Amino acid sequence: MSSVEPDRASVGPVIRAATEADAKVIHDLVHEAQLNPRDLDWRRFLVADHDGTLVACAQVRVHGSGTRELASVVVLPDRRARGIGRTLVEAAIAGEPVRPLYLYCESRTVAFWERFAFRTIDGEAIPRDMRAMYRAGRIAVRARSLVTHQPYALFVMRRDSP
Repeated sequence: MSSVEPDRASVGPVIRAATEADAKVIHDLVHEAQLNPRDLDWRRFLVADHDGTLVACAQVRVHGSGTRELASVVVLPDRRARGIGRTLVEAAIAGEPVRPLYLYCESRTVAFWERFAFRTIDGEAIPRDMRAMYRAGRIAVRARSLVTHQPYALFVMRRDSP
């Protein structure tokens, strides 16, 4: 029996901690995805690196009172639906020992996040240090809906399980 080397194209990206050299690409990915560009510290990011090209990123942002938010989750459009986002999110969750873990998301992605045991919350269940951003985000999402004539809604989700 002979062994066959795997086709290099079939090998998926490597999930790794970001380096300072990744900072600009992370910034660009988040801006191009039109996500919240606040607080993009490369030291909190995981990235999906495919042969030296960053194809996805995610961070856990720590708010003022210690609330932890899974944020800035981006997969390049031409790399979606290949499991990269799932693998990256699983790695970010596994590397985050503090629970609960929160995130903001649009209505169209709620089902995706539910696969990782996140559940929608509202009102007083939203941590105090996330409420102002949630209110501002809801206004921005409503404005986007009016301009694009597409229905958008913003949610906060929480994950309690380890």
